[in-house]
Amino acid sequence: MLSALGNEGLVAQTPWPVFVASLVEENDVVMPVQVNGKKRGELTIARDADQDAVRAAALALDAVKSILAGGEPKKVIVVPQRIVNIVV
Repeated sequence: MLSALGNEGLVAQTPWPVFVASLVEENDVVMPVQVNGKKRGELTIARDADQDAVRAAALALDAVKSILAGGEPKKVIVVPQRIVNIVV
């Protein structure tokens, strides 16, 4: 059976596969977005995004835009790689 896959020798003599850490590492993170303590949406963004990029992406969500109705939030709290909380 091993020869059908293009390998030679016995299965017991073949080396184990090599672990490559970069293949199992996820680059994106899903962050919940809360407005006044209630979850209004989720944001998928790169793990290494800075707080300004996360803030801008959270404020660009349709659910957040409809709640803000063109106004500015009082405060935007970004916990890196965890959650975004917007206080109106």
